[in-house]
Amino acid sequence: MRILSVLLSALLAASPAQGTVTDFGVQSTALTVFEGYFGTGQGGRPAVFSIQMGTPGVVAEVDPVTRELRDTVQLPGSSGGWGITQTDDGTVYAGTYPNGHLYSFKPGSDEATDLGQVVPGELYAYGLQANKNGTVYGGTYPGARAFSYSPAEGFRDLGAMFEGQQYVVDIAIDPDRQLLWAAVGSAGHLIRMDLNSGDKRDIWPEALRGDPNYPYGINLVAGKLFVKRSKGQALVLDPDSGAVLADGFTMSSRGTTKVAKDGYVYFTSGTELWRYDLAANRPEQVPGPVIAGGAAVGWGFVDGTLYAAIGNYNAAAFSYDPRTGAVQRFKLPFPYQPIDINNVTAGPDGRIYTNLYINGNVAVLDPATGQVTQLGRAAQTDGWFWKDGKLYLGTYPNGAIMYYDPAKPFVSGTNPRELFRLIGDGQNRPVAFASAGSKIYIGSTPDYGLWGGALTVYDESTGEHTVLRAPVADQAVNSLTVLGDTLWGGTSVNGGGGTSPKATEAKLFTYDLATGIKRDEHTPVPGASSITSLVKGPDGLLWGLADGALFIVDPATAQVVRRVKLPAGYSGVQDELHVNPDEHVYASLDGRLFRIDPLSMKFTVARDSGVYRSSQDGSGNIWFRSGTKDAAGAVQGGARLLRYTPPPDGCPRSDLSRTVRVKDRDSGVANRYRSDGCTIEDLIEDEKYSGARLIAHVAKKSAELVASGLITPQEAARIIAVTPKP
Repeated sequence: MRILSVLLSALLAASPAQGTVTDFGVQSTALTVFEGYFGTGQGGRPAVFSIQMGTPGVVAEVDPVTRELRDTVQLPGSSGGWGITQTDDGTVYAGTYPNGHLYSFKPGSDEATDLGQVVPGELYAYGLQANKNGTVYGGTYPGARAFSYSPAEGFRDLGAMFEGQQYVVDIAIDPDRQLLWAAVGSAGHLIRMDLNSGDKRDIWPEALRGDPNYPYGINLVAGKLFVKRSKGQALVLDPDSGAVLADGFTMSSRGTTKVAKDGYVYFTSGTELWRYDLAANRPEQVPGPVIAGGAAVGWGFVDGTLYAAIGNYNAAAFSYDPRTGAVQRFKLPFPYQPIDINNVTAGPDGRIYTNLYINGNVAVLDPATGQVTQLGRAAQTDGWFWKDGKLYLGTYPNGAIMYYDPAKPFVSGTNPRELFRLIGDGQNRPVAFASAGSKIYIGSTPDYGLWGGALTVYDESTGEHTVLRAPVADQAVNSLTVLGDTLWGGTSVNGGGGTSPKATEAKLFTYDLATGIKRDEHTPVPGASSITSLVKGPDGLLWGLADGALFIVDPATAQVVRRVKLPAGYSGVQDELHVNPDEHVYASLDGRLFRIDPLSMKFTVARDSGVYRSSQDGSGNIWFRSGTKDAAGAVQGGARLLRYTPPPDGCPRSDLSRTVRVKDRDSGVANRYRSDGCTIEDLIEDEKYSGARLIAHVAKKSAELVASGLITPQEAARIIAVTPKP
């Protein structure tokens, strides 16, 4: 009976333990207006239709004159969009991401009609324009295609506008001549296409072709093509020859107005209102000056008065009457929406910080109370790093490194404050951090149209930084960690947005902390495209994640000692490894969470889906944002924050010796975990006894382990055999 009791208790102790998941809900609602279209709303009233980021994306209808919110229409399956227009019959069309769909509705409708993906495989629909017969045109990513849609014909794929490119970010059309222009990024091309014949030619000035400062916004007005480049410089071109009619000015707005009654074309430059004299081919500041307050993202005229939606985040707007010079600045009631979390970090203060995609709003959760505090906007944060209780943020799109002290009030522009920018060094996304002493090491990915990331060294003691471009040729720097006197870096073959890889496989490189010299390159997983995470493993070795493969490197020899293929694919820089206080290693990979036994290297699936942008807190809980994949592989629904709590650990700080040893005598029996987190080495407890008591104790423990099924009788005999005799 006693033997049965011992066996039953051992089996119960070995029964599988499961972690738990807690949903802390939506962390932030915020406003991100990508573009506004001024048209006709319900009852024939003036309206600005704003396409907004959300979970899901939405279109809001607001009367710009009365400043009244009249309606909000959801775009299910999307997270927002970059294109909106209205046809003559009053139908509003919205092009979305990450599903690349086109939606339509009539003002006053309860819901939008999902018309489907604009071109199979395309994920973004950009720059919608409508012609007189109700046909809508737009561009796409990642195939750099143009398309059209009409209720009578449905979708037409107009083909790739420039082979080898990925973005058609804006469209202009001449319906009378059946011509279309496509702004192609990220290597500078402007395509003129005859819609009848299909003939295409590049009219972008030859000296600018291939320049990553590419055409970003285009408008055909009064027979002239107004072009805003991606860095803000502007040109006016002849739409047929590409001849430059005017240049040397800047444009901050998303395009220009149509011709106003006073004969000018209006746009914003910086925060001011400017206009273009069509007869003189000359841009000029509107006298005053007239302060618009920011970049216009949508334009319209109501009874001769110019109205504009200003900026992406603050619901700002202004009106300007060219006849009197009267100006008003005001807010429009665009409704805030839950927005996808871009990144998560667990602070040393026990609180959890989240940052919103594109919007950049930072919120902080107190897990003990469930209270969420909205701190304010920083910028989209693609990497962050805690050091001495302070937070470093790596932000997009300027590659800015920011510094935040959570002990002080959050004040945008002051705390966090910008330390420096990497955009001048061709970097736009700082994604990886590590530190040693007073120095912080930053890995980054290149700007649009460029190849080669960077390793930046920032010295806290001096405030100086140095940039090592492309430590591995043509590759981005995705992951970093320090082991001893060496910085280890992992790369990605990917270049900046709009490029195709030049390299063929990701590299692991070493950098000498003492000399500041990059030393060696290695290929830990042949053929892998990206090494997304590097950590010091529970065994003291270097653990890494590359395209769904876990690899372990002996840092003394730089040799790979183990590879394990996990049943999930590479999903970007968000794939991550975490070494847990229970000694297990967790891999957040392609939406799944794996728990890896560091002794057997066997893995279990801790959570099968919806795990993105993970971070581990000091107690070993893993925090992540929600998300589900659609049929095209795009992740949606990421506004919620969740916590995975690992199963209880029966033996904290386990002995991870590879084999079972009794008083330093090796039995050759492989050490392994029991399901409650105790290893055989933990359970033998040979350090407590000696002499005859040790022999009796080891025999008893070995019998219990055999009864539980953790070891075989033969293994028990080997353990007993090496036990020192008195």
